[in-house]
Amino acid sequence: MRLLSRFFILPAILVLLLLLGCTSHPVVSPEPLKPGESYQGIALSAENVVPQVVYRRGLSPRMDAGLRLGLLPIHGSGADMSLLILDEGKRVHTLNTALTYAEQSSLEFSYINAKRKERSSTVRRDGKVYKRIEKNVFNYGYFGLRYAYIPEGLYGDNKHRFGFLYGQNFKREWGFEAGYLHEFSGREPVSEFGLNPKLAPATGLFLRVWFGRLSRTDAP
Repeated sequence: MRLLSRFFILPAILVLLLLLGCTSHPVVSPEPLKPGESYQGIALSAENVVPQVVYRRGLSPRMDAGLRLGLLPIHGSGADMSLLILDEGKRVHTLNTALTYAEQSSLEFSYINAKRKERSSTVRRDGKVYKRIEKNVFNYGYFGLRYAYIPEGLYGDNKHRFGFLYGQNFKREWGFEAGYLHEFSGREPVSEFGLNPKLAPATGLFLRVWFGRLSRTDAP
C-alpha cells in the first residue's frame, strides 16, 4: 500500500507543477497541409488540463493554418499558421507562429525539423511477398526549437521562455509531443522557502497527445 501511494504521489506532484504554466501550445503538422486537406481532432495536454478541439486546413502548397478551442469554453484557445521554408526530400523544415488565449496568453514561434518516414506494407501475389510503399503518406519524427512570450504571467509580469521539443506524427492523424521551455524572467524568489514556483524547472515541461481524422478533397 505504501508503494502504491508513492507511485501516485510523484505523478501528482509533476502534474501540479505543470499546471503552474497554465498556457497552451499549438498542434502542428510537421509538414503543412496542402490545399484541399483539412484535419479535425482532439488534443489532450498536461499544461492545458482540459481537452481542446483542433482544426487545421491547407491554405497553399506551403502554408496551413490551425484553430484550437478549449472546452471551458475558451481555456487554451488559439490560432496558428505554419510555413514550409525548406523541403529536402526526406526532411522538411517548417516555421510556426501561434497565438494563445489562456490564464497566461502567449505569442510563440517554433522552428521544426521533421523527417519523413515511408510507410510500407506487404502484399502477397502469386505465392510471392512484395513490399508496397504508400505514396504521399508518411510518418514523421521531428525536433524543434520554440520561443514563447507571455505578456502577463500569473504574477502580473511578462515572461520569456525558450527551449526544445520532440514529437512523432503518424499519417498526420495522431501523435504526441513533449519538450521543455526554460524561463528567463529572472525574478527573485517570492516564497518563504526561497522558491518561486513559476521558476521551477518542471513548470517548463509540456506533454501532449492528439488524435483525429485527415480529410482530403479536390482543391478548388
